[in-house]
Amino acid sequence: MNIAYSSMKSYSILLIIILQCKYNLLMHIYHSKKINRISCKTKKKINTKVHDTCLINSIYNINISKIHMSIKVFQLFTYVFLVFHVYSKDVNAQNVTVFPADSFVESIGVNTHWEFASVYVYNYTGLKEKLAQLGIRYLRGQTFQAVYNRSNDLYNSLGIRTNILMGRRKDGPWPQPLDLDQIDFELNEIKTEALIPTVTLEGPNEYDVSHGADLEWIQTINNYNILLYTKVRADEQLKHLPIIGPSLTTLKAYESVGNADPYIDYANIHLYQWTFWPGFNGLDQNGSTSIPWYLNYLARQQSPEGKLVQVTETGYTNYIDYGGLSEEADGKYMPRIFAEFFRQGIYRTYKYELINNGIEGREGLFGLLRNNLTEKPSFKAMQTIITLLNDKGPSFQPEQFNYTLNGSLHDVRQLLFQKRNGDFYLMIWLEISCWDVNHKIDLYPSPQLLTLTLQDTNNISNAILYTFNNTADLNIVNMTVNNNQILFNVTEKISIVKFSNVNPHLIPNGVYRIAPKHALHLSLENSNQHPQYATVCDSNYMSNFNQQWTFESLGNFFYNVTNQGTFGQHWKIDSLPNGYYRIQINNEKNQCLSVNMNRTTQILSCSHDNDDQQWKIEWITQN
Repeated sequence: MNIAYSSMKSYSILLIIILQCKYNLLMHIYHSKKINRISCKTKKKINTKVHDTCLINSIYNINISKIHMSIKVFQLFTYVFLVFHVYSKDVNAQNVTVFPADSFVESIGVNTHWEFASVYVYNYTGLKEKLAQLGIRYLRGQTFQAVYNRSNDLYNSLGIRTNILMGRRKDGPWPQPLDLDQIDFELNEIKTEALIPTVTLEGPNEYDVSHGADLEWIQTINNYNILLYTKVRADEQLKHLPIIGPSLTTLKAYESVGNADPYIDYANIHLYQWTFWPGFNGLDQNGSTSIPWYLNYLARQQSPEGKLVQVTETGYTNYIDYGGLSEEADGKYMPRIFAEFFRQGIYRTYKYELINNGIEGREGLFGLLRNNLTEKPSFKAMQTIITLLNDKGPSFQPEQFNYTLNGSLHDVRQLLFQKRNGDFYLMIWLEISCWDVNHKIDLYPSPQLLTLTLQDTNNISNAILYTFNNTADLNIVNMTVNNNQILFNVTEKISIVKFSNVNPHLIPNGVYRIAPKHALHLSLENSNQHPQYATVCDSNYMSNFNQQWTFESLGNFFYNVTNQGTFGQHWKIDSLPNGYYRIQINNEKNQCLSVNMNRTTQILSCSHDNDDQQWKIEWITQN
């Protein structure tokens, strides 16, 4: 994005860039010479995962005090120029990159532990419903039979795919060295048990701090990379699967293992900011640094070629006493993690983890859900964002969208998306702290007022502002567009502005799944006993043709909708502001398809605020 500045501002920005480069260089020296950060995740067992983070200081022949003083000096100069910059009007007057809306949804994943003897086992049915509600498409799990079973069921019923974490260990108490002889066994299991739902294979997890008695762990992990890649590429059934590099915990570890480019398709990092905000840039007690630092120093050690990066673990714990923050702050930070990682080019990000897993202490409180399946603010926020941006379908090229932003843009971050129907979605937020690390309380920074001016070249009929309160409840406001301008506040919580096209595009012809809003794990299906009727039933839609609906546009938002060629009607599809659809039946005015909590479908008078008449229409394939 280009920003229009005065000449003085241009000089200040140039100086800031130079100073920041010097600062980054000194920080790199500081990291590499003074502190060897080790995230001590050393107590993984079949049913637990412990992140005991520590700092190990090493003494080198370097004057750290002088370096530290230089860092402070450069920070001071940078601050002075930033102050000058902030207290003037910033104007964005250029085109921005427009991404397909669904590409953001595609970038989101979550860790699971289906093998744990916990809520993952005891309440799988409830978790499956929550996954359907969340709308997430990618999970991370290990090579266990329980994982294979869940992966198949979730793929068949919800289309969810799984990144399989490799790395069986030798027998004995945790942690044991990797057993390279089991690679063939693991791969054969994947081929026979979970080939279809598997989306990627990932190298061993954090072996630098979990290698046990393996003193030659560097050679071991390199040999593992070579063997895994070679065997996968030589196998006709597996060769299509991309391989994610192994995760490590420190810069020193990445430097020691070195270049893995010949044997990986994606680089891998685990990036935890702990009690700090996603865009945090500096050192905390856990050794956290900025996202660019992780990308430029850790990921580039594993992939000097610059392969795309996947973050297979990130997130926050709600264990406030040690390394955590409140559920409220988590609800603000977690959507910003996915947005900030996407903005900085990370291919896919996996939140650690789906649900509080019942372990005492901070390891038990990383979930999007509480242990009783109630929703944290982070879950609610992500569900809403995924619903708003969900747009499965054939590939398309987004159009340009021209606008200007007037006001202070200090700390403002933005992403611009477009759906296939032509609507644009501007995601915008303040990348600032909303958690007091020292006092362990929530912060409420002041919003910043912005004026957005639309260019005359845009065909916009109206704008809708989506905002969250502090507990992630959604607020929808129809914006008044005066003289092609709208005014709104940008806050520490993600907001989305939807711009509707004057001439919205129709739903592309194709095959779709239709699910009721109040039970997204269910599907509308054609009854085999009564082919002229449609009912809601709980079963696997991906493998059942009677749950797949072919949409053929008739123009003016009317569609010929058929099911297996035995049941067809003309439906009018109305897009609703919350991302769902209302289905008007048989070209009849004010008559809509409804379903109650007992799964009974019927035709009732249309109502804008009736959840029983709101449906998710999700693309499966082309005709």
